[in-house]
Amino acid sequence: MRSLCRFVVSAAVLIVVMASARAQEISDPYKILSRYFQAAGGLERLLAERTSYSEGTISLGGMDGTLKVWTRRPGQSRVELSLGPLNIIQGDNGEYTWVLDQNGKLQVITNPNDATIKRRQVRRLMEEYAFAKPGSDIFTISLEGIQQVEGKNCYVIKIRNKINVDIYTYYINIQTFVCEKTAFVEDIESRDDFYSDYRKVEDLLVPFRIKEIAHQTGQAQETRLTRYVSNPKIDSALFEPPQRGTEDYQFANGDRAEDIPFEFIGNHLYIPVTVCGKERLWVLDTGAGMTVLNKDFAKELGLELKGELKGRGAGGTVTASFTTLPPYSVGSIQFQGQTVSVIDMTELIRRLGPDVAGILGFDFLSRFVTKIDFANEFVSFYKPESFDYSGDGHLLDMHIANSLISAQAILDGTHSGNWLLDIGAGTTHLDGGYALREGYAKKGGVLRMGHGAGNEFQVKDVRCDSMQFAGFTVYEPEISFSYGGTDTTFTADQIGVLGNSLFRNFVLYCDYASERLIVEKGSKFNHAWPVDNSGLQIAWNHNHEIEVFYISPDSPAKKAGFAKGDLLRSVNGIKVGLLDGVIAIRKLLEADPGTSYEFVIDRAGKSKKLTLRLTKLL
Repeated sequence: MRSLCRFVVSAAVLIVVMASARAQEISDPYKILSRYFQAAGGLERLLAERTSYSEGTISLGGMDGTLKVWTRRPGQSRVELSLGPLNIIQGDNGEYTWVLDQNGKLQVITNPNDATIKRRQVRRLMEEYAFAKPGSDIFTISLEGIQQVEGKNCYVIKIRNKINVDIYTYYINIQTFVCEKTAFVEDIESRDDFYSDYRKVEDLLVPFRIKEIAHQTGQAQETRLTRYVSNPKIDSALFEPPQRGTEDYQFANGDRAEDIPFEFIGNHLYIPVTVCGKERLWVLDTGAGMTVLNKDFAKELGLELKGELKGRGAGGTVTASFTTLPPYSVGSIQFQGQTVSVIDMTELIRRLGPDVAGILGFDFLSRFVTKIDFANEFVSFYKPESFDYSGDGHLLDMHIANSLISAQAILDGTHSGNWLLDIGAGTTHLDGGYALREGYAKKGGVLRMGHGAGNEFQVKDVRCDSMQFAGFTVYEPEISFSYGGTDTTFTADQIGVLGNSLFRNFVLYCDYASERLIVEKGSKFNHAWPVDNSGLQIAWNHNHEIEVFYISPDSPAKKAGFAKGDLLRSVNGIKVGLLDGVIAIRKLLEADPGTSYEFVIDRAGKSKKLTLRLTKLL
């Protein structure tokens, strides 16, 4: 969902004038920029455009819609998007940002993290063409050569800055000095924007066709302008957040729903949700930018799917459609129909174990103050307007960006920074590039396969000294990170992702409206939590058999002779069918070191006996 409303707001609308004479090749990047501005009517004219309005059509993921964009420099914008079932409005009043989501929920973001503040600063300087000044204390301009863009030779001008690591690249036609393409690298996201169909508007040339391609997913988005106005009068109120709409949910008892039991399985939270009389388990997940419905459950409910967008999920790319979820209930909370995304969760369910119907994400959680008592396995939801905390918990700033939340934490006493908070993540993850740069990849640990909505990926688990979070210290935390094939092209804004291997020590309150966390010690704070002592990873296969899909090197499972593809038939003489599936066997593998099991497995149609003796791995 991050790319839906980007359009031209991040870099303003490109306005250039066509030069008629063929240009000689130039080696000085500032001279190229000077010709670029000269062709546009001069830098003074570009700076004189303080406001703009554009409207047009947008095509994305098999859906067509409309787009309206208002901008005022410095840093004010409003974008109205109507695309299939999605109607989203987002804005920036110059001080803070806000989003009115597809279900009418308003989120005002007044407490951005440091990385977001720096990015806003860089974007504002870019809007004012501060990069054009030779000898700038902030920007460095370089000519990277000449490349073809759709058959046209272009100067490649790369713009770096000293505020953050974001990089902007302009591809300027060597004959006309029209910008054919821009490339942006911000955080771990990157994209190419292609410009064409230039038209004269008030002595300016405006690209009326913009095609955006996200590098990570390959998703293409095309915008065709039907109108562009330079320096229109814009009421300042347009950039302010709208009034909050009527609530689309109702508590059965006052302003809260308390102590709803959840199942804590494999470090994931599963909560019962009822849709059309069907009660199923759903994952509670602050790492999901939008509520997600399992495609199989959508089919069971007979829902119509629209669109096909590509998005980022843990481990890779996911393809999502959209639908209207009928009224549903969570505990004593009754929700009206909601626009949700739909993905195929088959592989995720196979790996997780429980059969889940969906994921409750940002658009659900942000409506409430959510309290999670991990040790006692209760979740409570409170109406933000009337929530009044009176406990002794520690307060921590919560930052919201792109429908995700983050906060500060310190690993091993020295690695301090911003971390994403993801209660959908079973373990705490260190960014792979950061782990490589800071030497964590060299630590002794255990290799295993991670999995998410996107794909599976190899990770390494290591034992660290400490994690400081909200004024508390958790000792000897288990940390994982992607291992092998780590993409170091991008530098993430966050050090990593805090997951439930950390949060299970606490009672956690997520207060989206006040942009804060409240953290209390849980009843099992610094508890010796069970861990896998086998190195054997199992999952359901497509025949609903329990299959081995990974064996950690030098692990007890490897020494016992297990192989990928083995089918488990019995454990200590008990048939697997009499046990409670994958979940029960995983619990057996968390028994104390020294525990032994006699397995019978099926390998290529032949029965084989294996003895597994558990050993402490971390």
